[in-house]
Amino acid sequence: MQYTKKNTRGETGIKPVEKESLLKKQTVRKWKSGPVIPAVPKPGRRSRSRSIGKGQKVSHPSNLLQRLPKLLQKLLPKVKLPNTNRLFIFGTAVLVLMLGIWALQLTGQLTSINIEKDAFQPTLPDSNSTVTGEMLAFASPESEARGSGDINFPERPVITSVNTYSYTVKRGDTLSEIAADNNLDVGTLISFNKIDDVRRLIAGSEITIPDIDGVPYTVQRGDSLDKIAERYQVTLENILDANDLQTSMIQPGQKLFIPGAEISEYDYKKAMGTLFIYPTAGRLTSGFGYRADPFTGVRRMHYGLDLANRTGTAVKATMAGRVVTTGNQQRGYGRYVVIKHNHGFQSLYGHLSSIEVSRNQYVSQGQQIGLMGNSGRSTGSHLHFSLYKNNVPVNPLGGYLYQ
Repeated sequence: MQYTKKNTRGETGIKPVEKESLLKKQTVRKWKSGPVIPAVPKPGRRSRSRSIGKGQKVSHPSNLLQRLPKLLQKLLPKVKLPNTNRLFIFGTAVLVLMLGIWALQLTGQLTSINIEKDAFQPTLPDSNSTVTGEMLAFASPESEARGSGDINFPERPVITSVNTYSYTVKRGDTLSEIAADNNLDVGTLISFNKIDDVRRLIAGSEITIPDIDGVPYTVQRGDSLDKIAERYQVTLENILDANDLQTSMIQPGQKLFIPGAEISEYDYKKAMGTLFIYPTAGRLTSGFGYRADPFTGVRRMHYGLDLANRTGTAVKATMAGRVVTTGNQQRGYGRYVVIKHNHGFQSLYGHLSSIEVSRNQYVSQGQQIGLMGNSGRSTGSHLHFSLYKNNVPVNPLGGYLYQ
């Protein structure tokens, strides 16, 4: 028969062994039924192994500077030192920590500088003669990522005294080809050799070829190097260099070479056979274009120029060529001459008082072909002059005719 004995306080009497067994069972039930709570480490203890999980951050060494005061507050109270010594230790610790952080940052910068230095390795030529040029190229302001600096190179080319040599023209040579073979302009050879017509250049003739472009010039009275340089639009220094002059003093009749100068358009076209000179002396009374007809007053096209002067004034060939026809139009140009030229040009001379050439005759430029008159449909003594390009009338004053 089992019974319990109550004590004086009204509690159920339980034996010590049974009580201990009962507490163990209760503890086991609560542990199995409740949530699992991990043990919290006690303050001051540190786990021997620590792993960094995803999302966790590792403290940067620079964060130690912010945590230093708290660490020192925990350490310094345990050290019983005077206030001065504690302050000294605190300042020394801060200084050492800052030097350490600075050393780490400097190491990283040096590493990046070394990487950039290795990536930029310019290749210089083996020849010592071109090393200077390569070094200047790296200092040029036009170069990117090649240093700095402002190098002013001279703008004008270096001109030396002109040198010449003789050349014998071969069969099949042309002046243009000779100029191209010597890297010269045709005008340089024309002016240097005083060529009036390139078509007269025959095999066996000697010509002088300079080593640079330019034109020869004979000093006239009243000339100065400044005036000559301004006339040809070249620099005074280039004239001095090309002629090996030590001073700017020149004398009339002195021969000079003007480097870089060009001959006039008149001389160039005359030598190349594309220059048309005025066929006569006179006053321009009517130009190329529409005008009122002097007889009817009706507006019509005038395909030429009218140059008025006295009857009997000489009329000359505007360019060398061959006479293709002559005639007399009573109701038109009166007595007229037509000359065929090179490059598809033809010229017509009307209202002549007399004709001094015949059909199929070759005439040179400036040769007299007749006299001015008033023949045909005319209101007075004048010359009607027309110029045709491939049988199409063109304006003689549109870059063709020169005084």
